[in-house]
Amino acid sequence: MIEASNGHLRVESLKATHFSSLASLKQDSRLGWLHQLLFKSWIGKAERHFPGLLPTSMPACLIALENEKPIAFLVLRPSNHRGSCWFVNLPELLSEPTKSTRREITHSLLQTALRLDNIRSKSWLLRCPATDSEQISLARELGFQPLKLFTVWSYSEKSSGASSKQLTSLPSELEWQEINENNASLLLKLEQAGESGHLRSIQDRQVKDLISQSNPSTGVLVSQNPTEFSAIAGLVESTGNGSHNSVELLRDILWDQRLTDAIPIVLNGLQQYKEGFLVETASEDVKLNKLLQNIGWEVKNETLLLGRTLWRRQDNMNLMPVRSLETMLGKLNPQSPPLPTPSLEPR
Repeated sequence: MIEASNGHLRVESLKATHFSSLASLKQDSRLGWLHQLLFKSWIGKAERHFPGLLPTSMPACLIALENEKPIAFLVLRPSNHRGSCWFVNLPELLSEPTKSTRREITHSLLQTALRLDNIRSKSWLLRCPATDSEQISLARELGFQPLKLFTVWSYSEKSSGASSKQLTSLPSELEWQEINENNASLLLKLEQAGESGHLRSIQDRQVKDLISQSNPSTGVLVSQNPTEFSAIAGLVESTGNGSHNSVELLRDILWDQRLTDAIPIVLNGLQQYKEGFLVETASEDVKLNKLLQNIGWEVKNETLLLGRTLWRRQDNMNLMPVRSLETMLGKLNPQSPPLPTPSLEPR
């Protein structure tokens, strides 16, 4: 089914009929990945057909065609199990366009994604390089607002050398745990503590969303003793990245001095250290960023998280019948004559 058409440029959902044209582009690595994406999108249609029975977990894909030739694609991924928030990836080119500009392609794909009938999303998230003013400007035109700025750190040999100078084991009262039913609620509070109310409402995250994202590179740093069980830091999948090689480092609002030794130990203990492994932090978190710098991690870039949400006020207007002021005050009869208005004139 055609979702959008603009002269020589057309946007459709990815279909099996597209693969004969995609094969001619001779991009074997992407072709196999798009085959998997098509299969997942079929499962996703079933999920969205039974929203109360099945969690929303599978992605969707749009493809842009110029004169029947595939030139770009865009992937959408649900950000939570309810499907109330979706993450929109920036489009990727498959071949150089001849009649369309990259801006036109990006605009058509993003606009179509936001209008898909079979994705009943209330909110959308999008990430752009902080230095890409054109992409940010286009996102703003489509109703996205800046929500959070991330600093992206990459692992290097310097990190290993700097970490080796730190302690090799956590203090007895601290424990690094995989995300599970016992600590996920603590991690959710930790995540939401560093976010604005607007971002929290857009993401609409629940405990089960964090549990489903548990993998070897995520976890919770728990402080526990006979009188305390709390989370002081954590690693979660980066918002919208969709990769186990990129995590966001969270901490509580108040700086816990134990993090100075604990964070290098946690990062050094991960088994995911390899080329391309990234850690993200809030750019405004001066202490945390300074700590990563001190242990040898290197800044790769900065990315901006933007969000767009539907106006929900209309949904709430029907909860209470609308009555005029005259109707509400009509039955209020004064029990005594009104008092005269005091005068401020000199007597």
